[in-house]
Amino acid sequence: MRALAGVLLWGLLACASGGEPLRIGHSGDYAPFSADGAGLDVDVARRLATWLGREPAWVTFRWPELLDDLRAGRFQVAMSGVTWRADRALHGYMSRAIAAGGPCVIGPPGARRVGVNRGGALERWARSTLTSAQIVALDDNRSLPARLAAGEVEAIVTDSFELPHFRRPGQPVRCEPPTWRKVYWVAPGYAALGPRIDAFVRAHEGWIAGRRARWLGSRAPRDDVDHVIDLSARRVALMPGIAAWKRARGVPVHDAAREARVFDAAAAGALRHGLDPGAVRALFALQMELARRVQRDTPADAVPLELEPARALLIRLGERLLEALAQAGPFEAPADARLAPLTPFLRVEERARLARALAAASR
Repeated sequence: MRALAGVLLWGLLACASGGEPLRIGHSGDYAPFSADGAGLDVDVARRLATWLGREPAWVTFRWPELLDDLRAGRFQVAMSGVTWRADRALHGYMSRAIAAGGPCVIGPPGARRVGVNRGGALERWARSTLTSAQIVALDDNRSLPARLAAGEVEAIVTDSFELPHFRRPGQPVRCEPPTWRKVYWVAPGYAALGPRIDAFVRAHEGWIAGRRARWLGSRAPRDDVDHVIDLSARRVALMPGIAAWKRARGVPVHDAAREARVFDAAAAGALRHGLDPGAVRALFALQMELARRVQRDTPADAVPLELEPARALLIRLGERLLEALAQAGPFEAPADARLAPLTPFLRVEERARLARALAAASR
């Protein structure tokens, strides 16, 4: 019934505008990105639709059903504070990051009963991190502060973006580093829309920074170097899932023949983008060295990712990384504070080596 309603809405708007509207998935419950028809992603979506010459058509989703709705084509792009995750990234196309933040817990340390919104990245984080607590997954995200105030839970999980909306004076809070990136998730079947959204975000960064200041409390500018770092982090974030798949099937971590093909493709891509093939080859060699180390150290309880889709995504990310390096132009090795997306996977010295290799490949 929900899918039929979405299709009917799409058809009505298409007739009114003389063409296909841009169908935008949103949750409507996630301030400051999308709540009550307002938020950062609502503003960006409207401007994006105008830039594309399309009419926006809003389609509401529930977080537990987001992937199913996306794969069913209920909307072309989800724009509602979606967090990049390795398992999600195997489906469709995830855009340049629009913002970066991290999970937060409102309530005392050691809380035994913790509330969280059902079906999103926060529930997954809560269950994997707050292992001694009873996790209470709720369908109404905006009810969490009231549940905490009523004593139904002892703490709630939110994130650094939503924290100002959920925290009450005097409540203790603790937040993780800003390793999560918010992106726009393009549905399978609409692959051409992904690069266009990336181009829009890059071209409108100054305007988006003003929208961040309005909705997130800080301009938090993001440039091409941040995009390079993000793409590098996405590649390494796939490694635990790949390692778990290989381990379950007795497949060795190292695949020399495949690595040789990756080297060749990287060198050819460097030439297409006007980059130094030697520096690019050194960068990809380091990435593969670090990937092997992460795979070897992956814990036994890691969730597997299907190998072939993950490998296909790695190829696409490699191509996007070369394009991003060319767009960023020559830059110096970023300081460690800027490398936050890499911190869940790489050690300090590894991050420093990768930062130097990225800078060398940009020249």
